[in-house]
Parts: sequence; structure tokens; C-alpha cells
Amino acid sequence: MPQRNVSRYLKITVTILLSLILVGIAAQWFFTHKVKSILKEKVPAELNLTYGDVSTNVLLGKISLSDVSANNSEQNIDFKATSVTVSGLEYIPLLQKGDITIGEIRLEAPQVVYHQPEKDTTSKKEKQNPSKTYTVNTFSIQNGTFHMLNKTADSTATVKGIDFTLSNIKFDKETAQENIPFAFGTYELNTKKGYYSMSALEFIQFERMQLTPDAGGFKQFVLRTKYSKSELSRRLQVEHDHYNLNIDDISLTDWDFGFENDLPYFHLGEMQLRKPIFHVYRDKLLPDDTTHKKLYNQALRDLKMDLQVDSIGISDGLITYQERLEADVEPEELRFADIGATINNLHNQGKSDVAIDINATLMDNGPFSLEWSFDPQNKANRFLAKGSLSNFKSESINPFLKTNLNAEVTGTIQQMYFTISGDELESQGDMKMKYDDFEFTVLKKDGLGVNKILTAVVNLFTKKGEKTDADGFRHGDFKVERNQTKSFFNYLWINLKEGLVDTMMGRGKKKD
Repeated sequence: MPQRNVSRYLKITVTILLSLILVGIAAQWFFTHKVKSILKEKVPAELNLTYGDVSTNVLLGKISLSDVSANNSEQNIDFKATSVTVSGLEYIPLLQKGDITIGEIRLEAPQVVYHQPEKDTTSKKEKQNPSKTYTVNTFSIQNGTFHMLNKTADSTATVKGIDFTLSNIKFDKETAQENIPFAFGTYELNTKKGYYSMSALEFIQFERMQLTPDAGGFKQFVLRTKYSKSELSRRLQVEHDHYNLNIDDISLTDWDFGFENDLPYFHLGEMQLRKPIFHVYRDKLLPDDTTHKKLYNQALRDLKMDLQVDSIGISDGLITYQERLEADVEPEELRFADIGATINNLHNQGKSDVAIDINATLMDNGPFSLEWSFDPQNKANRFLAKGSLSNFKSESINPFLKTNLNAEVTGTIQQMYFTISGDELESQGDMKMKYDDFEFTVLKKDGLGVNKILTAVVNLFTKKGEKTDADGFRHGDFKVERNQTKSFFNYLWINLKEGLVDTMMGRGKKKD
């Protein structure tokens, strides 16, 4: 090839390269200038957006802001982030229709603070139809923090160490009309410690949380009263339980949430609670809370949502209960250990019964079981409970009986079975029991001596276990009127108490 042609091609190549470079520089300058112009002129003034440096890359469609800060007084939100990066901006949809299509939006170390308004001043705004379609392939948060503050700037919710990804986000005129105004694909949320103030008296807390569309869970989940037992009693006008619940691990499988017909819904395939330890204390020296207590049928029925949980499993659980009846007597605990339980078909709008099956040991020695079922749709709030207790050494419950009933007992319950059916107003049931050498000691009011007369009268009926059937069981039946200011478990307890009294002190034989 002649030297002249080589020189000519070289000049053309250099010219093209220089032109491309100049076009690239011009495009980069225009892109950067346009981004800064939009940030200055198009961002609403009420957002109060500030930032440090702006870096852009026109070829990658990338915009990055450092040291970002914004707040919106109308929405009560403050926002800060180490950086906000938008990348993968597609130019063809933007130039053709004005649609915004982005590969990724990434927030580094964002801090979001939401200030709760003094009262709910929100009003339903008319939903707007966007003229453009907005699409984001991936939205991600790295090491985020969320705080919710009340009007006195006290934290009511905090979540730290938030790592979150959300894919295939789309916002257009169709999605804008939905309760969640955008469509999305998969997501994954991982956090570190979280805190939420449930009420003026209780809070929940966890060490870790993980959620995906298919599964999720919490580590070291806690529900507690904010105050000590004595401080809680000082603050209360009426009695209220002091709670201390710790759960090692909660796992969720096959769950979904959203809105349908303007009603929120939560559906869950399975929940597993591993090693829940629950301590409950009540100061009975305080006045009774005389408000109506809903049975679980009504409590579920009144939920303002659609709830369906197919199965809940509980393993290796512990529940203790204490009542303070006298100011100078330290209360003893009633204890259920080694708890294993299943709850099936927990719902408030579905069909069939909620079915609960519980197995535990009472005071660490007597195997106890309870089968309990009810239909949330039953307006009479009917329920059925069946249970048993076996090989129970009664002396183990004496510390609790001494402080709560001013009595002590000896002997062994070999087997006890009971059935209770009831509703909102009354219940009835039957019991049968086989026991050895049962003897009561009724104490004086000061607990320092024996009331010999009452002890002798009670033991006339109970000590020898007379009037048994061929299998050695004494039988009893009972009927109870519900005190509607008391809980379901109080209702269950007074049924059992009436059953025990009739079984041990009644005629003993099963009615024909």
C-alpha cells in the first residue's frame, strides 16, 4: 500500500478517535451538567436535599452522590447516607418515551429517622396516574439503620445493620392504584438488633432477623415489660401481668402478606418456636381490671386483617406463673416445663376449628396434656378442652399452694382426666381421678400453723379415695359460670378447681 494511503487512513483513524473522545467528553460534560441541573431545579424544595460530591459516568449511566442528607417535614422523615448510587440508566427508553429504566439503586449506610406525628393527620389523597413508567432492576441497602421516634424524641422502634435487596421494581399508572403502589419480584432482608415499643409497658427485641419471600426468622427474640416488678406495680392503677419471654429461635416458612379488598392479610405455612421461656408475674394486691376479656374466638374474629397460619410448633418450652397475694410473702411459682405444642389452622376468616395440642410436665414431675379447640366464627365463643395429668407427686406443688391457697397436700395423682365444654357465659365438664394417700393440710391464715378442724373435715372425704369404680377412679362433674372480666386461663382454672372438689369430695361414682 502506498505511503500516501497509509498516512491518509491513519489521519482518518486519529480523527475518528479524537472525535469520539471529544463526543465522549462533551457527553460526559452534558450528562454531569444535566444531573446537577436536575438536582438543583427539579428536586422539591421541601425535601431539603444536600450532598457532597457528584460523580457520573455517561457510558455506564451512573450517578453517585456522597454524604447525602435530606428531610421532609411534611412526611416527618430525616435521611442521611454515606452515598447514593444510581447505575445502569438506559437511554433508549428515556429518549423514546421518557420512561426511566435503571439497573441498580444502591444506598450505603443510610440512616432513616421517622418522627411520629402527635396525632394521625393523614388523609386519603387522590391517587395520581404517572405519565411515565419507572423500572429498577435492583434496589439495595447496605448497613442501614432505621429509627422511629415519638413526639418526645424517645425511640419507639429501631433496626440496625439492615442489608436489603429488592428486584424487578415497577411503578406505572396501573400499580399506582394499588395499596402497595409498585410491583416487585424477590427480596431479601437481613438485620442485626431490632427494638419495638409495643405499648407504654412492653417492648419486643431481637438480635437478628432474616426474611425472604419463602422463609424467614428471628434469633434471640424477646418480649418484656419495660419496668421491674415493683416499679410496674407502682405505675399501675389496676393489675397487669409482668412479662419476660425469651425465644432462642423463630422460623417462618411459606409466608405472604399484602392487601386484598383494602384489607391487610398475613398468611403463613409454618412457624417454629424453639426454646421459649416465659415468666409471668401478677401483683394481686392491685385492684382488679374489670374490663371485659375476650375469649380467643372473639379476639381472632375482631382482628382487622385476614390471618391464616397453617401450623405453629413449639419445642422445649417453659412457663412459670407467680401471684403476689400478700405484701410480706414472696410468691412461689407454678411451673410447666418441657413444653411441646402444636397449633393448627390458626385463622380468623377461614373454616374449621383452631386446634391446639400441648404436652408438658407440671412442677417438673407430672406429665400433663391439653387438647383445646374452638371455632373463631362461632359467635357464642364455644370451646372444647380435654386434658390429663399422671404420676404427679403432689408435694411438688406445695410451695405454690402454701402461698396461693394457704394449704399443703401429700400423695400421688396416678391418673386424672378431664373434659370441659363451654362458651362465653358458662361451661360444664367431667373428671375422673385415681390417687394414692391423698391428704390435705389446711394452714392458719398466718401460714405458721395447721388448722386442725378444717384439715380433718377435708381429709374425711379425700384421704382414703373411697367410692371408686372398678378401675380405681373417682368421678366428678361440674358446672361453672364465667366471670367475663377474667381471662380464658382463669376460666379453665376454675373449671379444674370445681372438678377437683367434686371428684374428691362428691359421691365419687360416675353418673349413669
